[in-house]
Order: sequence, then structure tokens, then C-alpha cells
Amino acid sequence: MEFKPEYYAALEVLARGGRTAEEVARELEIEVHEAESLLNTLMAYGLVETRERGLILRKTVYVLTERGWEALHKWREEVKSRLEKAAELRQSGRAEEADAILTPIGPALPLLLAMGLLDLSLYSAALGRPPPLPEDEDVEIDVEEEEL
Repeated sequence: MEFKPEYYAALEVLARGGRTAEEVARELEIEVHEAESLLNTLMAYGLVETRERGLILRKTVYVLTERGWEALHKWREEVKSRLEKAAELRQSGRAEEADAILTPIGPALPLLLAMGLLDLSLYSAALGRPPPLPEDEDVEIDVEEEEL
């Protein structure tokens, strides 16, 4: 199966427990119909299945299958490997090669970082810059000057 960042991100969300399509959409910051389509694709690949949750208000939740866990583990290793290789290339002055290695996984990186699934120092080294600050937070930097 081809690595697609949106598949990987959805599997990471489901790795934290069963979720409804609405919950997946919210966590991935996509529309519900996009989440449903994504989840149906993952079901067709045998990576996800549905279960019923709740006694009175029954909801359909999506959970990882054994094959889904295997794919997630494989993709986690792929992302880590690419980040490590990109960091190594960037450190040796080969930024263009580093960028090329990150291209297939690039769209998933900010989400994975926000979900706390990436090592911050590895992310920074691979991209050659610090991670982006959240847009809605004002960050104050307090610098004290030493008297000479």
C-alpha cells in the first residue's frame, strides 16, 4: 500500500482509541464527509473496522484492525527513518536532498507534531528550522541582560 499522509494521520488518531467519523474529522481538522471517505478507504484496505459503542445512544466508531496496527507501525518507522536521514543530509549541507526525502511525508508532519507524535529535536534537525509556533498563541520571550 502506498504511503499517504492522510492515511497515516487517521491511523494515528485511531491508535488512541475508537473514534466516530465526526471525532476523526475534528482531530484531523477536515470536513466530516472527508473523514468518512478516508475511513471507508482504510476499511477497504482492511486497516480499520467499525464497532458499535454505547448502550442507549449507539454510535458507530472506527477502530484499527490487526493489519491497521501493523501498517501504523511500518509507517511510524518510515517517518522516523526519513526524518533521521533528512537531518543527516541537512547537517552535511545537502538541504535539497533532505527536502526531497521529506516530500512524501511533509503534509503529515505538522499534524504529527501537534499530536505529540514526533520528537521535536529530530523534527527541527530534519527541517533545518524550529517547529512553527501555534498561530493563536502569543509567546513572550523574557531576555534578561547581564551587566558587564
